[in-house]
Amino acid sequence: MAITISIGSGKGGTGKSMVIANLGLLLAKAGRRVCVADLDLGGADIHILYGFFEPETTLTDFLTRKVESLAEITHTLDSFGGLQIIAGSGNTLQTANMTFQEKQRLLRGLSSIDTDILLIDVGAGTSFHALDFFMFSDIQICVTNPEPTAIMDFYNFLQLATIRKALSSFLSTGEVGKALKEHRFETLAEVFALAEDIQPGAKEHAQQALTSFNPLLITNMAGVNAKINQLKLRKLVSKYLSIYIPDLGDIPLDNTVKEAMRAYLPVCEYSPKAPASQALVAISAKLEKVIDLFNKKRQR
Repeated sequence: MAITISIGSGKGGTGKSMVIANLGLLLAKAGRRVCVADLDLGGADIHILYGFFEPETTLTDFLTRKVESLAEITHTLDSFGGLQIIAGSGNTLQTANMTFQEKQRLLRGLSSIDTDILLIDVGAGTSFHALDFFMFSDIQICVTNPEPTAIMDFYNFLQLATIRKALSSFLSTGEVGKALKEHRFETLAEVFALAEDIQPGAKEHAQQALTSFNPLLITNMAGVNAKINQLKLRKLVSKYLSIYIPDLGDIPLDNTVKEAMRAYLPVCEYSPKAPASQALVAISAKLEKVIDLFNKKRQR
């Protein structure tokens, strides 16, 4: 069974696609069977970062039922360690207005992919699609940069993800679930308060659902203020969301990344000794340890 890893961000421009492209390559070169699924609906571009400009089939073909399985639109990139990729969809009404049933069909398809590691680009922002794809996985990773606006957008993304996670613990059964469906929440505290009003003990139930939610953090384009802003973010997350976000690593600001993108190559392939490449290698090695630990727990 594949380990699914979703990678999201609070806003565009954080370098999320660059991070995914390089992690996919590094994990594949480490001998893992890796598939990258680009679910950034309307902004799919990871295939371009591998110089793969015109895929014959894309996610649109699956969503419009031109094909029945994701295996039919999965491409193997032999020059990148046998990495597999599911190229994303363009911004169409079909994808933008995906129904619940269509989304469930997509998630079932993702669960059936024959690979060791499934990397999912959930897209930037806080749409229901992005949040649901993010929460679908076994391991979640968030990419941000140290700018104050990016940090706050990331906090907002995490807050909405925790709300979605807490709500999912109620929605299947009971009066609490029915009542919560009728409200739009802006903070996690509002979810806890209303749930507890409806049924004493419900707050503890929702908090328990969050105990296993510990998304890993990658800070891209890190400069001198990165650690300071990370500390502020962790204090906010701990105080208001009651979750812990382990640090997976920092990627320094490095002009080589832009050069690699202009060459349509992952920076780790374009310039392995570049500072950003070395940071990504360290992050990939750390992620492998997380993956192995998850595998051991799952096999118990």
